[in-house]
Amino acid sequence: MKIRFITTTFILILFMFVAGCKKESEFTPPEDGMVTKKMAEKYVKVSVALTELAENETVKLTGFRNKYGISSGMTELGDEAYRNEHPGVVTAWDSVLANWNRKKDSIHEELRMSEKEWDWIAGAIISPKNKEIREFIREEFDRTKGEKDSLPIQPTDSN
Repeated sequence: MKIRFITTTFILILFMFVAGCKKESEFTPPEDGMVTKKMAEKYVKVSVALTELAENETVKLTGFRNKYGISSGMTELGDEAYRNEHPGVVTAWDSVLANWNRKKDSIHEELRMSEKEWDWIAGAIISPKNKEIREFIREEFDRTKGEKDSLPIQPTDSN
C-alpha cells in the first residue's frame, strides 16, 4: 500500500511538473498565512480526487511507456534529440498530457478550488503555524480515502 502511494504520488508530481502551464485565477492567499478549516476541507476533496485520477492514469502511463519503450524516468521525453527523432511519440505524449490536464482542470472546476489555491495550501500547511490544520488535513485525507477504498465495486459496462 505504501509503495502504491509513493508510486502514485510520483506519477502525480511528474504529470504536474511536465504539464507546467497553469491557469491564473483570482485566488489571493490570506494575509495571515493561515489555512482555514473550510479551505482544508476543499483541499482534501481535491487531493483525494487528484490522487484517484493519478492512480487511474498510472495504467495508461505504463501502457504508453511500454508501447514506445520509454524508461520509467521518462527522461527521453525531455531530450531534444530524442524528441526530434520520434515526433510520433511526442505527439502521443502531448495527447496524454492534454487528457491529464483536461481531467485535472475538471476536478478543480467541479470542486471549486483553483489550482493556484490548491498549490498555496500545499505549501502553507508546512508552516508551523498551520500544524493543527495540517493534522486535520492528514486525518481527513486518510478517512476520506479510506471510505472510497472500502466502497463496493459497482458493475459497469466495462466490468
